[in-house]
Amino acid sequence: MGSSSFRKAIGVVKDQTSISIAKVSGNIARDVEVLIVKATGHNNEPPEEKYTREILNLTFYSTSYVNACICTISKRLSKTHDWIVALKVLMLIHRLLDDGEPGFGEEMIHVNRNRTRVLNMSDFHDLVHSNSWEHSGFVKTYALYLTRKLEFMAFDQSIANNSSHFEKVLERLHHLLRVLDRVLSCRPTGDAKSSRIVIIALHLVLKESFRVYENVCEMIEVLLQGFSEMEYDIGVKAFDQFVYAAKMSDELVGFYNWCEDIGVARSSEFPNVQKITDEILGSLETFLSERKIVYDNGKIDDIKAVPLPPPESHNKPPPAAMPTEDLLNLKDDANGRLQSVTQEDPFAASLRVLPPLYMWKQYG
Repeated sequence: MGSSSFRKAIGVVKDQTSISIAKVSGNIARDVEVLIVKATGHNNEPPEEKYTREILNLTFYSTSYVNACICTISKRLSKTHDWIVALKVLMLIHRLLDDGEPGFGEEMIHVNRNRTRVLNMSDFHDLVHSNSWEHSGFVKTYALYLTRKLEFMAFDQSIANNSSHFEKVLERLHHLLRVLDRVLSCRPTGDAKSSRIVIIALHLVLKESFRVYENVCEMIEVLLQGFSEMEYDIGVKAFDQFVYAAKMSDELVGFYNWCEDIGVARSSEFPNVQKITDEILGSLETFLSERKIVYDNGKIDDIKAVPLPPPESHNKPPPAAMPTEDLLNLKDDANGRLQSVTQEDPFAASLRVLPPLYMWKQYG
């Protein structure tokens, strides 16, 4: 028997042993423990959806199932030295956070605040497979992404009521950009790029990044609409976030192009990533500089915005038809994914309030 077959056989035995122990245990939620072991087995195949669905259904019933689920997940993560098992557990957590009972996310936040951090995988190393360094690296970055996701969920639950409207928007934008930063770190390397399980996990992260990016654009729009009304120090903070977002958008385009090239998602699923140009940032900086001078002199009413030329109009191509290939065969020939917004775009329109200091520019 080859070493690969031997490891597979050992993994099957471990799973069967864990299932047997769970079945005879006196735990009230032993059925959810059995399902978790089945959903996160040692076999080199993606998690079976039927087990994930059953876990989702059970955790909707009572907090006892939620607590048992988190306890089992925590134990499985802390004990395993197999990157396949660890990755499947993280994928299960991701699904439970997105599609499960809200109490699961709340309890995960509570556990991470008050006890051992379930998602702390900084010391994880695969001891089962050879040449698995890149796979272990992806497990670590995926765990860091989920940790940042939990932090954002916790932030959403505890926004300070004594903060101003713009301060709340700025803080939310800051957290969203931090989530996108963790998305970028999830790019697999080496042999991990060819693993089907890794690509499916990356697909979960990628799809979520589309929603995060949409939220980033919404926060930027709010800040731009009120930029001329902000106090000077708030305006400086907003400008810093615009600079960070500009750098992030450059990196995000490269990441999305790479994901499209290897077929992680369909071309038609990707958002239109827009660029914050140096010219735009320069105009905003000039506006702030003039505002500071006037503000220091106590003549707030004399503040004027520095206008930019109006945005050019670009025609968008019609959206590509949605193909029906399998998850790992999703590449198509859609053109023009990264498009310029037209003059009627809500972002461009909102900037006329300033008057226009900001416009989106096409990548490519």
